[in-house]
Amino acid sequence: MALHNSFKHALLNRELLVGAWFMSGSTVMAELVANAGYDFMVIDIEHSTANTHDLHELLQAVAESGTSPVVRMASQDKTQIKFALDMGALSLYFPMVNTVDDAVALARACRYPPFGDRGFARMHRASRYNTQPDYFERINQEVCVIAQLETPLAMANAMQIANVPGIDGLLVGPGDLSVALGHGGDVTHPQVREMMEEVGGYCRRSGVPLGTVLPTPELVAWAYSIGFNFVSHASDLGLLMNASKTGISRIRELSANASMTDPPTITAPTPSSAKSAY
Repeated sequence: MALHNSFKHALLNRELLVGAWFMSGSTVMAELVANAGYDFMVIDIEHSTANTHDLHELLQAVAESGTSPVVRMASQDKTQIKFALDMGALSLYFPMVNTVDDAVALARACRYPPFGDRGFARMHRASRYNTQPDYFERINQEVCVIAQLETPLAMANAMQIANVPGIDGLLVGPGDLSVALGHGGDVTHPQVREMMEEVGGYCRRSGVPLGTVLPTPELVAWAYSIGFNFVSHASDLGLLMNASKTGISRIRELSANASMTDPPTITAPTPSSAKSAY
């Protein structure tokens, strides 16, 4: 099978993509999330229990799902980049890309000479242990490098960073950006939204792929409306916590009602709507 990064090609076509954000580090959860119907799934090894050495099993867990895995790296360290690529990661997010020099270094670290300085090896998962016939001919074109903009400086340099050869798209990190602006993680603060709208407008006009991660479907739709085209919805841990808290709150509300003298009638679900989640 020819090497083909479907995520990258969809980005370059400015398709609207919805992604998962995976933080738990569990291969079971990775497989579950990858089969939920997302277009892509970000495996976060910057702010999670997973690290670079977990990538082999995590990438295996999602390989048959049809959902494209994207690795959010913990740093811009070249050794870790080389390892992630050798494990078969085709698409990488990089935190805290603030300048053109940062972007140039990352674009080169992800590609073999003459376009970069990635270290060479044949026997690894990425080349299917040297059985992928076109791996070394095509990987420089198929790898996808996304620069994360997470500070006011990065946002000011967005246009220049986007124009660096080998940078395939931008991603605004609204959490870090809000903190850098003094708004303590408020991703909906007007100043954060204004900066995102400005970069979104530029990327829409110039055809640059632009992504982010936001906690609610409504905010995801807002991001699409202002020029973003690949957006992750919350995270596996966030979704689980919110569902757990909602369930607990509802059970306690119903339990309180049941203790009343004349409790309201609670209709049991029909068999067809009471399918077990276990």
